[in-house]
Amino acid sequence: MSSDILGIGISALLANRTALDVAGHNIANVNTTGYSRQRVDFSNRTAGVSSAGFSGAGVQVSSVQRLTNGFIFTREITNTSSLARVQTFNTEAARADTLLSDSSTGLGTPLNGFFDGLATLAANPTSSATRQSVLTSASSLTSRFQDLQNQLDFDSRSVNSQLSQTVDEINGFARSISQINNRIAQAIGSSNGTAPNDLLDQRDQLVRDLSQRVSVNAVPQADGSLNVFVANGQSLVVGTTVTPLGVTRNEFDATRLEVTSGGNTGPIISNQLGGGAIGGLLDTRREILDPAREKLGRLAVALSEAVNAQQAQGVDQAGNFGGPLFQPLSGVAFASVKNAGTGTVDVGFADPSQLNGKEYLLTYDGAAYSLTDSTTGVAVPFTGTGTAADPFLANGLSLTVSGAPVAGDRFQIQPSRSAAGQLRVAITDPSKLAAAAPIRANASVANLGNGTITPGEVVDVTDPNLQTPTAIQFTSATTYSVNGAGSFTYTAGSPITLNGFEVTIAGNPAVGDSFNVLPTGANSGDDRNAKLLSGIATRTLLDGGLNTITGAHGQLVEQVGAQAQQAQLQADAQSSLLSQVTTERNSFSGVNLDEEAASLVRFQQAYQASAQIIATANNVFDALLAAARG
Repeated sequence: MSSDILGIGISALLANRTALDVAGHNIANVNTTGYSRQRVDFSNRTAGVSSAGFSGAGVQVSSVQRLTNGFIFTREITNTSSLARVQTFNTEAARADTLLSDSSTGLGTPLNGFFDGLATLAANPTSSATRQSVLTSASSLTSRFQDLQNQLDFDSRSVNSQLSQTVDEINGFARSISQINNRIAQAIGSSNGTAPNDLLDQRDQLVRDLSQRVSVNAVPQADGSLNVFVANGQSLVVGTTVTPLGVTRNEFDATRLEVTSGGNTGPIISNQLGGGAIGGLLDTRREILDPAREKLGRLAVALSEAVNAQQAQGVDQAGNFGGPLFQPLSGVAFASVKNAGTGTVDVGFADPSQLNGKEYLLTYDGAAYSLTDSTTGVAVPFTGTGTAADPFLANGLSLTVSGAPVAGDRFQIQPSRSAAGQLRVAITDPSKLAAAAPIRANASVANLGNGTITPGEVVDVTDPNLQTPTAIQFTSATTYSVNGAGSFTYTAGSPITLNGFEVTIAGNPAVGDSFNVLPTGANSGDDRNAKLLSGIATRTLLDGGLNTITGAHGQLVEQVGAQAQQAQLQADAQSSLLSQVTTERNSFSGVNLDEEAASLVRFQQAYQASAQIIATANNVFDALLAAARG
């Protein structure tokens, strides 16, 4: 009897001691990140057979359970990944929004200042101070374009740095997970299937940390290890084997890093990655930085091409045709690092209004070139032969090929992504501003009729006879000659096009009346070309002739602002979802100090009672020994 009660007491003492240890372990780890509360499960020991029947044999610890829920864990890492993605995107979008919209860094103020300066020039074309003011505002505008380009380029390089750093962190977590996988598998194998709870907690926390960097799918295995996959099922950790991520330079653009699988030389998986900080960084580059640089470049191209073209339509204070106000811009063609030939591509702009923000691949098959949309792969029709005299023309672009390409060579065409940074003022002499029209038309003071003539408009500035003096003399009420030659029918109000210019005569000229078209001389007070330069602000030069420069700029600012606002809303929503899941996890797996304190008291009392059982057994045994000695 004494042996039985002693065994029962010892079993109870040991079991409750274990329970006290577990409760103490829970309390000690109340602030340990990722720790899951543990619980002791008791079971009665197998009863023994006596003459009186089955007799109890005490208690034993059947297991120490780790209180966790796989469904909650899956939701937790999913929401953690989603929140990290939108928070990263939100941070970058907010920065871009401030850059483009703030009056001290954005384009709006200097752009309006430039067009205001041209309007002032149109009102006072002979003022040297006004002319200098136009050049100053043009310089301020080009500087702002360059600053914005530089900042967006810097942000793009920052994305590269963060991608590289994040990939290193992902690989570090992957190695740690694989090491713990090995320890867990060994522990389970050496303990007949008993799970090492603290190692499981450590591994789960590593997966949580990993999910902040990239979206993951964690799949438990029979041996206790955890396989982790990224992208579209690309393995990152399988048991103890790690397939690390890497970074490599883009095939075309060496300033752009791509994420790879299997190290830096593996296949590129950037387009397959989502979630986590790495997903947010890729979203930032794809949805914020690339479009902003492209649209900013289109603004620069449209402005430069329109202003320079209008400058060429007028004459400066010396009476000479105007030269470019801005240095000509060009697009970029990146040759693939896999190209074996020496071919090159020059990218110009045939019609900025047809630029659509897309990028293209120009491919040589050994006999001819083909052009495709680099995103969709859809063929893009084009004309021309690719020579300087007959370039390829497609969607507002002018492409000139040269060198010796070989079959399979490819070139990525980026029409305007870097154009804003190229914008420069080409003239420093304010007298070179072409405020005047190159011709002027007037009616002879000796005319007897009431005919009137418009000042004259240039329709072909390249016509060699544009500034040749031209006399239109009426030989009858319905006919006229030009410089004394020919007889042309006169229709009042109908344009007369000659020598690259166009005039309109209205009214009823008398026989012998003459109208003269003469070159504009030096130091003219004519303002017609300055008005046309100022009018560029309201001309629809972008988006297929549907948008003005200022309108397109406003849309760029609004679009980035809307993206930033939407990102903030998404971040708030994802934060709320993660908070809900975290609360659910804490209620299931978190340590409650009040509950653990109550458990300590309960197990302490049980422990003391167990000791009392042993003491009782000892007294009984002593009594038996004393009786035997008597």
